[in-house]
Amino acid sequence: MKLTTKLRRSVRVARTAAALWTLYKLPAVLRRWRGLPARTGHDLDATHERAARVVLACALDLRGVIIKTCQAVATRSDQFPPAFVDHLKQLHDAVPPKPFALVREVVERELGKPLDAVFASFDERPIASASLAQVHGARLRDGRDVAVKVQYPDIEEIVAVDTRNLRRACRVYERFDPQPLELLPLLDEMVKHVGYELDFLREGESCERVRRLFANDPKVQVPEIHPEWSTRRVLVMERVGGMKVTDKDAIVAAGLDPADVVQDLMRVWVRMIMAEGFFQADPHPGNLFVTKEGKLVLLDFGLSKQLPEGFGLGLFELMFSMMTQNESAMIRAFRELGFATKTDDDSTLLLIARRMMDRSDTGRFEGEFTEEMTDELFEAIRDNPIVKVPADFVLVGRALGLLSGIAHTLGSRANVLQAMTGG
Repeated sequence: MKLTTKLRRSVRVARTAAALWTLYKLPAVLRRWRGLPARTGHDLDATHERAARVVLACALDLRGVIIKTCQAVATRSDQFPPAFVDHLKQLHDAVPPKPFALVREVVERELGKPLDAVFASFDERPIASASLAQVHGARLRDGRDVAVKVQYPDIEEIVAVDTRNLRRACRVYERFDPQPLELLPLLDEMVKHVGYELDFLREGESCERVRRLFANDPKVQVPEIHPEWSTRRVLVMERVGGMKVTDKDAIVAAGLDPADVVQDLMRVWVRMIMAEGFFQADPHPGNLFVTKEGKLVLLDFGLSKQLPEGFGLGLFELMFSMMTQNESAMIRAFRELGFATKTDDDSTLLLIARRMMDRSDTGRFEGEFTEEMTDELFEAIRDNPIVKVPADFVLVGRALGLLSGIAHTLGSRANVLQAMTGG
């Protein structure tokens, strides 16, 4: 990477950090001088909107790990205002592709062969492009159709540069303006997840693990990986496709019931989370398709996560205690999942559960997770002195929220407890 490029990226991050400081802290200082109370709650909604747009513009300009950082922010509804989540979740697959010449160079360097020595054909126009890589359709010389995921050149160096810039900005923020929100741990978590996504060999292993899990399930299809042509930067897999999971008209036209699709989705994720303890943590509509036969097609295992032992049982206990309105069991389940409060006060955890149930359709939890319930959960966490929210719970909650959003698009509800019985 050129020095000028490094400098430009550093300056762009610094400018964005300065703009955020100006939006939030300058008015706070002026209000203190005037003896006015600090702005809180909805008084900051307009500022959050402006700040989110500033961050979004920076991400679209620099791309790379900045986009991944913003995508990570969009998953942390427990920590960041809704405006940030709403704006930054737009960044999924919102990246223009790199020129084919660069893609060809990466593939040939990684495989150690000319492109036509491995592929009978290779589509120059990508199927999809994202922040770290893009995917092209191709055909192997033996006639098999494949999808080829190619990591962008210099992306690891870009990640390193951007991570240093972000860590420097976080340190300055925490040194001169200590707040309950600790940014460095969140950044460290994000960097770990980006590391997962940069290792295509790990992604291939995760894909194969989920593929074996559902090998005997006639309603699930996971692409086969071709390890002989895969490296840390190039992933070659069986090409599969279908209707986009949110295309309700196409699903109905194929003679399928959208409610069945929703329940199959929830059944698949419940099995991964609660039975296997290993799940694909990013089930957004770009990663999910439905075949005309009604099979679910699962793609993109870059962000796959091994859950701690006993996590699935703890999550089940939390849901069952909410369904039976057993408050002592709710508190115990939260503790087992790793939640903690500043004062070790159980009432805060109980308040979170109550607020979550209040946003269900019936005022009590009956196994149906809705977007409103997950949103309320994370809003309750933001409003209360939670010190430790387990990252695994956030990822699982976000996954269930994404599935709920798909269910809403298809005009249905996702019932977790029903899915646990195979229904």
